Amino acid sequence: MIGKLLICAQFIFTVLMPLAVSAQNQDVQEDVEAVQSAHDLFYIRKYSEAIAAYKPLLKTPLRPNTRDAIRINMGRCYVHLGEDALAAQTFRAIIDDNPSGSYASQAVHQIGNLYIQRYQYNDAIRSCNDLVQKYPKSHAAEIARYLIAQYLNSGGMVDKAIQNYRGFLNDYPNSVYHVSALHSLVRLYLVRDRHDEAHELLQDYLRQNSGDTDLMEQLADLYKQQGKHSEAFSLYHAALEHNPNDINLLKKIGELHAERGERNQAVHEWSKIIENGSIQPHRYQQLGEIYVSNQMYDEAIEVYQTALIRDTTSVSLYTKLADVYKIQGQIENAINTYLRALNAVDIGYSSRDRLIENIAEIYEGEQQDRLFAKIAARLKTERRKSPQNPKLVLALGEIYFHQGNLDLALESFSRIHQVYPPDRGRYLEKYAHILERQKHPKAVDYYEKIISLFPDSVMAWTAKMKVARIYVTMARWQDALAVLNQMAQRHEDVNTLLLLGHVWLHGIHDVAVAMKTYQSLMSQPLTSAQETEVQLRLAECQILQGQHNLAQNVLRPMAGGHGKFKAEAQKLIGDSLLLQERFEDAVKAYHTVLEIAAFHPASNDALDRIVLINSNSDFNREPLKRYVKTLHAYLKGQTDDALKQGAETIDLYPHALIIDELRLLFGDIYLNQGDHTSAIDAYHQVVNFESPRAPEAQSKIADIYRWRLGDVRKAMQMYSTLIDSHPESVVVAYARQQINEMQKMLSE
Repeated sequence: MIGKLLICAQFIFTVLMPLAVSAQNQDVQEDVEAVQSAHDLFYIRKYSEAIAAYKPLLKTPLRPNTRDAIRINMGRCYVHLGEDALAAQTFRAIIDDNPSGSYASQAVHQIGNLYIQRYQYNDAIRSCNDLVQKYPKSHAAEIARYLIAQYLNSGGMVDKAIQNYRGFLNDYPNSVYHVSALHSLVRLYLVRDRHDEAHELLQDYLRQNSGDTDLMEQLADLYKQQGKHSEAFSLYHAALEHNPNDINLLKKIGELHAERGERNQAVHEWSKIIENGSIQPHRYQQLGEIYVSNQMYDEAIEVYQTALIRDTTSVSLYTKLADVYKIQGQIENAINTYLRALNAVDIGYSSRDRLIENIAEIYEGEQQDRLFAKIAARLKTERRKSPQNPKLVLALGEIYFHQGNLDLALESFSRIHQVYPPDRGRYLEKYAHILERQKHPKAVDYYEKIISLFPDSVMAWTAKMKVARIYVTMARWQDALAVLNQMAQRHEDVNTLLLLGHVWLHGIHDVAVAMKTYQSLMSQPLTSAQETEVQLRLAECQILQGQHNLAQNVLRPMAGGHGKFKAEAQKLIGDSLLLQERFEDAVKAYHTVLEIAAFHPASNDALDRIVLINSNSDFNREPLKRYVKTLHAYLKGQTDDALKQGAETIDLYPHALIIDELRLLFGDIYLNQGDHTSAIDAYHQVVNFESPRAPEAQSKIADIYRWRLGDVRKAMQMYSTLIDSHPESVVVAYARQQINEMQKMLSE
């Protein structure tokens, strides 16, 4: 009797305990708003801030799923910040807590991805093997076993992948990855020409799962490859009985008939694709693609035309139809099809761009120019007949833009909102973004048009910021200053003031005004990233003002912590030591930057500084000290003093190793002032003396012609000279990239 009572009690405990735990979980009073706010930081890619928000939450009451979701996101934050060790530690903790939980599978995938994203397949496999050994018979082990086979496959280790897929299928017959593993194993058997094993495997599984149409289709594919047409037909039709509307099966049956020379039977089978779904335009498109692949062009044209009656706005259908016309050499019909599309496809369809791109691919060079001119003339004629048709206004703007006639394009895009009020300048903004990405100076005109047409909109405010940033990239500091001051007078936005501080500090080099600007930001509500950036910039100002101890008190905790500003803080510590002429300490500090983040922009600057110090020890480092004083004067805005000190150094030490660095610095100073002629002359002196820095100087000259003077052909000439004169230089890859981009620009 007692034994029965114990068994009963045990049953009650086993059944009711999970319910009690579930009830307790529901009773957990977690801070839902705080959790969501932390998640929001993650989703807008503010990873350091997200981690800072997640950490205290993990010390509060949370439901298990919430806790694991937080830890998954924390791990992903560490991945994005390059903190792989912390990421792996976070993911492993999730698996440790519940290796068969739903979040464990995500954690296993994330651990593998830490290595796969760098193509380190062996390390990924080793990590997954560790998980299999540590958590045998768990859900985590199941996922890890599957991933091992996947990684072996992706890494080209076919035979080992086959072995691991087979082991996985045997050990986990009910896994959700079972079908995927089976298909992968069959494909690998075929890669190795092990057709008999693939056949045996598929037949065996088909006997166990007689209604599995995927297995039927895969075995039929194998029979087709082996030329066993009767067996293939039988299985395809058996699968089709289960899925009579399966387009892929109908396509394969038709193709099998076509391979046997049975054209009519093939057409009969393919025609069922639209018989069983005649109101679905995508079925017509798929049928058209089948006809094209079998060189049945007239049939394809008929199908696409029919489909366009049902869907008059499908860019894909118009493109497919025009492609067939181009294959047949009927260029006029192709052009008419594209024009028909431009007049039919609604404003707002992002794929409209494909129509213009396809038109551009018909011809090259002068023929393309004549084609665009012809289409523009036809569109203008149509627009005169229907001046309020927004599609025609937009089409004309798109043609002009791709033709390279940016002023006429701007005129058309500026009219769209008049004939299509919902636009509200979105197309202007779109093409302004394109020009901005291309670093085209006309981007400013497009943004200024937005500002003039929609002066009180959020879009206008964004456009002003864009204009200011473009001026910054072009080193047009006074223009940037004018825009930003105007913005700051209306509203002291944090981002505006940050950029304004940047202009004062790095452009105009007025350290006092820059510091005042950054100090005003400290009274604003800032995100943690913004606050850190302001502190960095204030520390930089303090360094330039000689307040090195104050600056380092701020910088050292940042450099020793986590986050994206760590490397930059350490680099500024090195700069502080450099300006104090503590060269050995500066080198150590710069080396630490390289250890923190080898591919961070600050690392490039740190490496340059290390080379500068180590390469200029001649004359008891006196020329190096004078160079540092010259650099310091320039960064403080004392341009005349900098040029004077530099010239004196050249006179005193004409054979010093650092002379080329000084001439490069002179070029940078003149360039910052907008004196392009003097900048080019200074860089040319480095080139003419055949200095080791000549490739860099030549590249700077080419950059001036390209980005500052807008002389693309002269820039191409300068880049080409660089490639011919210094073929072994690391700068050559950059020069080739610039030439390729400019050639593409000229061809457009």
